[in-house]
Amino acid sequence: MELNENILRSGKRFIVGKWRVDYVVNAFSNDLAHIPASEFKSEDGSDFTAITFDFFEDQRVVMTDTSKGKTVEGTWEQTDMFEYKYELKDFLQIPEGDFRKAAETLTVSGGTHLVFGIGFLAIAMKKESDGVITKPADIGDMQGDEDACEIVGKYSVAKSMAFIGGNIGLFTYEEVKTELDKKAADGEDADPEMLSAFSMKVEFTPDHKVLQWMKLPDGVPEEAIKAALESGEIAAVADGYFCARAQEWKCVDGKYYYNTGEHRESFGEELSSWDELVEEDGLIKFGSGMTMIKKD
Repeated sequence: MELNENILRSGKRFIVGKWRVDYVVNAFSNDLAHIPASEFKSEDGSDFTAITFDFFEDQRVVMTDTSKGKTVEGTWEQTDMFEYKYELKDFLQIPEGDFRKAAETLTVSGGTHLVFGIGFLAIAMKKESDGVITKPADIGDMQGDEDACEIVGKYSVAKSMAFIGGNIGLFTYEEVKTELDKKAADGEDADPEMLSAFSMKVEFTPDHKVLQWMKLPDGVPEEAIKAALESGEIAAVADGYFCARAQEWKCVDGKYYYNTGEHRESFGEELSSWDELVEEDGLIKFGSGMTMIKKD
């Protein structure tokens, strides 16, 4: 699966810290019982509790065996949502091959343990303490380039998220209209609201405001519009359109961003409300990727 930024961030938060072997499972046992690490003795009388892994946010890992007074530093990476790989060179004294691959693969088990294999043994580690993870600087806290103004202007929706032909994706007005006409001709429900997103206008102003303009519903009395403006329910009205709220945009290191105003979090960690305005084929992603807008 694709490891996006959120998965990698939560994966790092999960693994960074000190881990100690908690229990061992013998694949040849009848019941696959969890043998406490302190009870599984090696030939020299030591046990697996002497082994710890320290994972750091800079992708370093330090494996220590206090029974032998040995410490080796290596690297780690996340390879899947619940899987990690690490490399410690000759710490394990295992030749290249499937055995070494199993020993250098860490799989999340039960949301609390990391498990790797050594021959017929499964070694499960439990986290003892969390490590330090530096919170990334948020776009909202960075100084923007006040002279950048390429984004300024008015934009129309070129594509909007819709369900067409059994697929969910970004489609043009013509594609959505054709689908609705086909459904209507076949006697199926055709929701005209699927076209409403294309009536939106987005304006990036020179004073770093983002205005989303929507058509005023037909028949709305002037008194109701005035009351909505006075109460702050809407921010502005112009040319038959209303703006519900003004957001902010800025340019940082040559890239444009806008504040969605959304509260976001992942696994209890608050995430940035700022989205990059990414351009693809002359269109700009907007609204958490739900629409693509084009400069008028």
